[in-house]
Amino acid sequence: MAKRILVLLLLSFTGAFAQTDTPISTALKWKNVSSQYKTFDQIKPVLLNEGKESVFLSRIYPHGSAQLSRFNEGTRKWEAGFWGIGCGVVEDPFTPIEIKPQTERGIVVYWQLSTDDWDNPKRFVVYDSLEKRPLKGRYKFSLRYSKKPWTVAHRPGAIYMLDSPEFQITQ
Repeated sequence: MAKRILVLLLLSFTGAFAQTDTPISTALKWKNVSSQYKTFDQIKPVLLNEGKESVFLSRIYPHGSAQLSRFNEGTRKWEAGFWGIGCGVVEDPFTPIEIKPQTERGIVVYWQLSTDDWDNPKRFVVYDSLEKRPLKGRYKFSLRYSKKPWTVAHRPGAIYMLDSPEFQITQ
């Protein structure tokens, strides 16, 4: 009998840990994203939360911004752009960045470190290898979000990624 109870307890704990939180990306929509841009500084996306629950962005810089990725035609894979290190010295570090249901928020695409020159970019810089690619090409950006408040001092649990539609840089 004790063995049976132990097995049932073990199974119930295993089931509780096996449950996963699911992203709400179906309720999140990108607005103001074009299929083509001449330069990165023209990208000014807006995130619309059409859902019934809030989402939260990171307070750690630059993780509350969208990260650029470029499609490598040779490998047929997406390559994230260089990102830099996170910094918690930000304005209002303990106040969550909340996007409430049925609201929208402008999103910064942090592209500058993903290029070889902040002011006059000529090449795309790959995150994990620092290799440089042509600027002209297929791109998307990704935004990290959580379903729980996310501040410098509060870890949100599960972190999800929301990709933008693909677009071209023609420069």
